[in-house]
Amino acid sequence: MVLEYSPEEISVIRRAIAPPPPKPPEEVIDAMRPAAGMPVPEHMPPFWKLFDLEMPLFMRLTGDPVVKALSRYAFFPEVFQRLRSGQNLPSLEFSGRARGMVAILRFEDRSIVIKPLQSSREDQIARIAGEIGVGPAQLESLPGYLTEEFVPGTFFTELPEDRLTDEFLAGVGSNVGGMLRRLHKADIYYNDVTFSDPRGRSHLLVDSDGSCRLIDFGISVMLDRHPAFEREEVHNFVRTLPMYRLFRGMAEDESHMDHFLEDYAQKLAESSKPDITSRDLVFAREGLNMAAGRMGDRIVGPVREGFTKAYVE
Repeated sequence: MVLEYSPEEISVIRRAIAPPPPKPPEEVIDAMRPAAGMPVPEHMPPFWKLFDLEMPLFMRLTGDPVVKALSRYAFFPEVFQRLRSGQNLPSLEFSGRARGMVAILRFEDRSIVIKPLQSSREDQIARIAGEIGVGPAQLESLPGYLTEEFVPGTFFTELPEDRLTDEFLAGVGSNVGGMLRRLHKADIYYNDVTFSDPRGRSHLLVDSDGSCRLIDFGISVMLDRHPAFEREEVHNFVRTLPMYRLFRGMAEDESHMDHFLEDYAQKLAESSKPDITSRDLVFAREGLNMAAGRMGDRIVGPVREGFTKAYVE
């Protein structure tokens, strides 16, 4: 598929869609309608900033069949280059695991994932995680978004019972222990679900050979500036604490949350890096026990043994 836009037009389009623009004003939404009372074309809201600035370009996008199929994703570097080189249009689907914000584009030879950043350093963390074989490899993207390889596999809590041999489970545990060890050596605190949460969700993808990857580093924290932390980093840290939801519900206004985060920033500053990263081990232990409630207690021993050996190497 060919996207007939000049380099200058591509630059204008990319500035309009990245970082993700806010919701269009109501008057712009109404103006996008082909006729009064008709719905806005689903592929056009991401381009709304062009409405006042580049009306001829906006109208071309409205009728472009590639843009109708892929919307903003047609202009991300990895997708754009493939389409310009003559590859067929990929299928586009959205994962409901992250509020429908994760786009998966499936080409004939590979699939890629595009999603908005959840934190200001997520792209840096995800790049490092990809380089050390813990997370998806990162691809060229646009500001405000991650573009990464699609990781094949099955989420840990969805593994079929016939694969849950002691040898296989020990291998999974070893892989997870090794991944967390590499993250911690890279000054990254994962801060999220590994094996399972109370609802049975996992961030651990397991391939048929037992190899593993972690996905979603949106609330992970870089410790390279320790003991100094930005407000966002402190917020990411505390939001996985049991007391956070209770405090959040009791806080009268945002100033109370600010004071809470200021106090906790001091606690983090006084904690060592190993003290902080040790919470990942707690999450792993608790998550494994939660997974056992769904998958059977027999999974715990082999996974724990493999994990422990790999993490302390």
